[in-house]
Amino acid sequence: MNVLIVGGRRSGVYASILAKTKGFNVFLTEKTVNDEVKSFEPLLKEYDIPYEFGRHSFEKFYNVDLVVLSPGVPKDVPIVKYLEEAGKKIVGELEFANMFAPDTEVIAITGTNGKSTTTALIGNIFKLFEPSTVVGGNLGTPYSELLLHNPNPKYAVLETSCFQRETIEQYHPKVSVFLNLTEDHLDRYKTMEEYFEAKKRIFMNQNETDFAVLNFDDVNLLELSKSLKPNVFFFSSKNLVEKGAFLYKDEVFFIKAKDKKPKKIIDRSNIRLPGLHNVENVLASITASMLLDVPVEIIKEGIETFKGLEHRLEFVRVLNGVTYVNDSKSTTPDSTIKALEAFNQKVILILGGSSKNNSFKKLAELFDLHVKFLILLGETADEIERAAKLAQFDKYAKVNSLREAVDFAKSIAKSGDIVLLSPACASFDMFKNFEDRGEKFKEIVNTL
Repeated sequence: MNVLIVGGRRSGVYASILAKTKGFNVFLTEKTVNDEVKSFEPLLKEYDIPYEFGRHSFEKFYNVDLVVLSPGVPKDVPIVKYLEEAGKKIVGELEFANMFAPDTEVIAITGTNGKSTTTALIGNIFKLFEPSTVVGGNLGTPYSELLLHNPNPKYAVLETSCFQRETIEQYHPKVSVFLNLTEDHLDRYKTMEEYFEAKKRIFMNQNETDFAVLNFDDVNLLELSKSLKPNVFFFSSKNLVEKGAFLYKDEVFFIKAKDKKPKKIIDRSNIRLPGLHNVENVLASITASMLLDVPVEIIKEGIETFKGLEHRLEFVRVLNGVTYVNDSKSTTPDSTIKALEAFNQKVILILGGSSKNNSFKKLAELFDLHVKFLILLGETADEIERAAKLAQFDKYAKVNSLREAVDFAKSIAKSGDIVLLSPACASFDMFKNFEDRGEKFKEIVNTL
């Protein structure tokens, strides 16, 4: 079989290696040429995989049997349209990898915010329960790469992005977790409805023997629950639920059926992650784990030993009584709102980046309550400034770089203050990705 991989970053490269190890004839094509793409050349050469960077050689693709798309490749670009018109079978990297692990039970996590933290937390629990568990997907390590190192895991805990779900056919999670739905990726999707439809595809192959775990407090997901085939369980930080996990008087409970007695799982004080949004991530993780019969003692240990992820409300250092926090992963206004609500005091907020066509109105309306001073940078600085003015918030300044933002924050901060990088925007105007932005922030702070 001749397999064409479209996209030369990590997902595409490891899909090509997986295809090669399975005996397929592989060719990888990547239109871009940059340092990230070129960094994979040694790996492609090691596995003797032919490739091209900087162009798509359409004339070479007529004899292709299967096309594998990296999640970063939109379906409306010329190469994909050409392959569709040529009648080629097209799947995504996630779908392709899934073909080679038919016996693995998948726990899939989606949502606008909290996916990575929840995936890592569920992974921490399941690795204690079953050491063969693999953890990744859209979170750092592609499924293709995970299966190269562990071809037959019992469980796979996979962050599943809407981009990945655009190209699934047989991908069939045992448990699908949908955390929340807010504005995001409106640079790729024309409307919120289109974005929601992409999200809902996580349930498309599930049946009555599978489970859907939904946020009871999200009106969109509550309505969605009425139309799903899988057995629906909820989680809530605000309400008691009949089936699922909930927070009640600073204790977390789980109930499997409404005629059963709720079982206490953990005290909120034993959850190390800050903020109510992280309690919701814990509730979702508990529900997924209980549905697959993980013992309560292991769930508790998994929660209590989980330290969180880099770039998500990550403590950096205290300098002259000022605490610096890296929340570079907050790439939407809603995720920054959750970050602000995690603190019981006003913060000096570094905000701005590249646009995802989100509205900053709701975030700006909270500046007066949560922000001591606002430092704006990036291509969205002017747009956020307009939103701040409409909200009658005038304690802000605009800067030209992250270094300048940190220096300015240091100059105005007093002992006891918190300086928070939580951009509410993507990073591509100044950085490779949110990780690069977060690392640069930490480097700057640690050299103060």
